[in-house]
Amino acid sequence: MTKSILYSIGKTSLGELVKASDAQKEISYACPICSQPLVLRKGSQKRPHFAHKVLSPNCKPETALHYSFKTLLFQKIREHLEKKLALPILWHCCKCSSTHTGNLLKKATSASLEHNLGVCQPDIALMDSSGNVVVVIEVIVTHKPEESALSYYSRKNIAVVSYQLKSDEDLNFLEESPLKPSSVSVCTHPKCKKCKNHMPKKRLLIIEGKCWKCHKPIKVAALDGDMGYEGEFSSGDVQLAAQHGVLIKSRYSHTMKTQYRANTCQQCGTLIGRHYLFTDYIAMPEYPRQAIEAGYYCPHCS
Repeated sequence: MTKSILYSIGKTSLGELVKASDAQKEISYACPICSQPLVLRKGSQKRPHFAHKVLSPNCKPETALHYSFKTLLFQKIREHLEKKLALPILWHCCKCSSTHTGNLLKKATSASLEHNLGVCQPDIALMDSSGNVVVVIEVIVTHKPEESALSYYSRKNIAVVSYQLKSDEDLNFLEESPLKPSSVSVCTHPKCKKCKNHMPKKRLLIIEGKCWKCHKPIKVAALDGDMGYEGEFSSGDVQLAAQHGVLIKSRYSHTMKTQYRANTCQQCGTLIGRHYLFTDYIAMPEYPRQAIEAGYYCPHCS
């Protein structure tokens, strides 16, 4: 890991953190960790970076990256709070496999670096108007948060936003809009009433094709979800499909020896079974289709 991390942040005499790519040779810079003088290097072999004139034994580039990232992120957050601006955030949810968006500062009115919570000390803590911590941000370079800390956050309903850094080039994450952290513990989707798991979204695909039996034009419906859903049509799905010209009836399948809701040709009454639905319609890219939001589903209980 060390080889991919360079000292890319220097500190001016006024305490300002400056990227090597933005640094000027006529200005003196010091290491943000050990305060030793740095030499700016901008060549053709490596990306711009700093080098120590004398390297302190306990100063490591991983430590410098961790400190620089959390400090610059904290400054960004504080500026947005002072100006009462939203700070957009986007993340891929591990609970429902969907992509969520939101405002990182939705509940926050203040922020703190290395806020002491007794059992743990997150890199950045965001507090609401009552002083309660609502979000913590953990910057991970070499060490992940302790399980005791994660357990504490969960018990206190504190959202955890994590950044996993592998290179000093990951400092560019701070310039993204919206911010795209490595993970966020929050899922904005509703929970299943039975198993209490967060539910992914599902979409109703309306596919225009031809009946496999009478070869006349037909519209069929198929279910698609963020976790690969192709389950049973609900009564709501049937009504939504009907609004788009699709006939779904409760039919008995002799092949599967069970009764289920299936697409039906309005011309000849032929049932479009699950196997034919995929091979003859879903897997046919030449057939026009549209995806319609159809709510949520639980893959654990389906």
